[in-house]
Amino acid sequence: MKIVVVGGGNSTPIFASLAKLAGHHVSILTRRPSEWSSTRTIGFENQDPLYMNGKEKTEATIDLITSDASQCVPDADMVFLSGIPTYQYPYVLRDSIAPHLNRERKVFVGTICAYGGFNWIAAQALGEGNYSLFGTQVIPFMCGTKKYGHTSLMFGAKRLLRLATESGKDEDGLKEIMGKILHMDYLTDTNFITSTLWPNNPGLHPPILYGLFKDWDGKAPFEASSLPEYVYTEMTDASAKYICDLDEELCSIVAALSKILPDNEHLKMNFNMKDCIVENYETQITDPTDMASVIRTNIAYAKHKMPFTDLGDGKVVPTLKHKFFEGDLTGGLCLWKDIADLVGIKIPKTVEIILWNQKLVGKEYLVDGGKGWGKDAGDCLLPSKLGLTAKTLEHGIRGVGN
Repeated sequence: MKIVVVGGGNSTPIFASLAKLAGHHVSILTRRPSEWSSTRTIGFENQDPLYMNGKEKTEATIDLITSDASQCVPDADMVFLSGIPTYQYPYVLRDSIAPHLNRERKVFVGTICAYGGFNWIAAQALGEGNYSLFGTQVIPFMCGTKKYGHTSLMFGAKRLLRLATESGKDEDGLKEIMGKILHMDYLTDTNFITSTLWPNNPGLHPPILYGLFKDWDGKAPFEASSLPEYVYTEMTDASAKYICDLDEELCSIVAALSKILPDNEHLKMNFNMKDCIVENYETQITDPTDMASVIRTNIAYAKHKMPFTDLGDGKVVPTLKHKFFEGDLTGGLCLWKDIADLVGIKIPKTVEIILWNQKLVGKEYLVDGGKGWGKDAGDCLLPSKLGLTAKTLEHGIRGVGN
């Protein structure tokens, strides 16, 4: 296959090099190609002893690295978004992919993060066409960057991974293709609405930050030494409580939607975040006792640092222009709030965190204490604004069978 990997973040060198080594022609579409390896040889260092039999380093020479979509998208068999913040998906798909996508044949358009309504976003951005949407339900591995455009770091791979398709049944054999690329022969099926509601980053980052900074005025600096350095391993008890609160509310949304969509078997799965993390990481978790211990002792989570801006003299402030404060709100908590409205349930703690977060970033997503949508709601992915109802959420704006 001719695969175009779109992105430049942590997961881009990992997926691109694995796809090349699996025998595919691979192009990388990225904004800054001049900063990538001049030999086009990229890869990753693996710190997970059970992934790929513990192979420590993987490299491959990519066929093309470019910022010009016209050089790679028109003849692509697969376009795969990997290493892009999810809140940038609408713009990337609309401006870079849509003008060059071959609409006369089936092209697989996918993402490494299928949560956040990817099928709704993609269908709206791409318009009509014979493309097929898919994505891994969650990112297949926790990863970082050692050297931009050259080497990524693999901290830990998922031990279970689901592949979302529009029908939830994978009629095109994508599990086999992706399984060989990812070295994960255990991929199973799911659909997009299940992936959108699956416990993930929006249920982790905002409540962790809220537990630390709910009384912050958005301006006063902190002593760096007084704050945790690591997002997960140093999570406070207050943050853990808020994660549990949001988890309960998310599960209540799923339960209500499952009653409306009784034939959707994927919505009947266990959505409890603690159980999902244990399912994904198994032996990488040293203490599976409760939500807090599962997050704090997950080896794959251990090296992720807090987003702080250094002000000098030992002072820092949280970095507000960051996906933790932006994308996890517009494509996460606000989306959940809209679905909660569609299925007729209240999620007060989620609303409380949205109101706190939007004030920090200077936005008005919710008004009247969460009773209505504000002037900046257009920045959010809201299925109701796409014309979707509770009964049409699972298939989105393309419907079934396209």
